[in-house]
Amino acid sequence: MDEPRIRAAGSDDVSALSTLAKRTWSDAFAGGVSPVDEEAELNDGRSEGYFADALQDKTILVAELDSALLGYVQFGDVSIPEVDARPGDQGLQRLYVETAFQGRGTGRRLLEAALRHPRLASANRIFLTVWDENEPAVRLYESFGFQRFGKTAFTVGAEAMEDIVMVLDRSDATRRTPA
Repeated sequence: MDEPRIRAAGSDDVSALSTLAKRTWSDAFAGGVSPVDEEAELNDGRSEGYFADALQDKTILVAELDSALLGYVQFGDVSIPEVDARPGDQGLQRLYVETAFQGRGTGRRLLEAALRHPRLASANRIFLTVWDENEPAVRLYESFGFQRFGKTAFTVGAEAMEDIVMVLDRSDATRRTPA
């Protein structure tokens, strides 16, 4: 199988991004929320309007193979309420891969590309949230040096939920080399 190409998303990708985001989110989480809450989440946080707006202040990279989007990663300012973000901090907000392509390295390549992107490459700390039951994702983040930082509460529709907060700390204190 050919390797997917990782590239920056643009306005021409909004429709395909929305379709991919709705499908991958539903594949991952629909069994844990009511159909009404799933529909609300998809219409609010996975719509074409959402992605058109997100492209204005967030960075989105996509994995593409034969003109089809297989996955995406989104990052920008830290938006986790429990985190006291400092100047130089950034947030990794979403990393999703088409279910049929999970376990083939696409998520790893998206994460590598995100961490090399100037927006994250210069970040002191990078925060993310992840469902604690998504063990493959937790292992992936840990393999890049992310560590558990705490928990965050959020809602999907009317459902109250909780995620793990992880951080990759590359601040000056952790970057220092021996004299």
